[in-house]
Amino acid sequence: MTGSTSRARVRGRQTTNTFVYMNIGAKHMLEQAEQPQDGQLYTLTSSLVFSAFTLEAYLNHLGALKHSNWDEIERRYGKRRKYEMLAQEAGLQIDFNRRPYRTLVELFAFRDRMAHGRTVTEDVSVLIDVTAPRLPQITNDSDWQALATIENARAAIEDVEALVRELHSGSGYPRNPFASAGGGFYGVTPEA
Repeated sequence: MTGSTSRARVRGRQTTNTFVYMNIGAKHMLEQAEQPQDGQLYTLTSSLVFSAFTLEAYLNHLGALKHSNWDEIERRYGKRRKYEMLAQEAGLQIDFNRRPYRTLVELFAFRDRMAHGRTVTEDVSVLIDVTAPRLPQITNDSDWQALATIENARAAIEDVEALVRELHSGSGYPRNPFASAGGGFYGVTPEA
């Protein structure tokens, strides 16, 4: 039969482990930033934000696994408090003065500064050579710009993965949490 189409309906369920995609995004943005190009500040900023999103999404993932009412209670807690609660339940000892825990605090603060950005005015005081043929461009990196370095983005990815793995394992889940981005089960039925 020419010109006829056969149709079928696909039904099923699909799971997306958002934290895995956010982690992949952080790594991809870091790879982009490591290439000499314009826009490095933006790819580094994206990598750091994706790292913060990785951790935030994992906390919600684990929270839903551990608490049947997570959707009701998660909005009552800040990101750091969620981590502390889940870490305590997992029996973890945390020290926010050292890595990787310090990175959690820095990343969530960075994420919040990006999400709730404000125009800032800062005092500048630099010495310049007035005999130079051209005056240098005077810039003062804001705190978020100063954090956007290759070293910090690389450390953020490492620390977030360590935090997720530690929390995952401590919560009784032995498998690698980054091993699967999700999956699904589907059935196909012909449509008349």
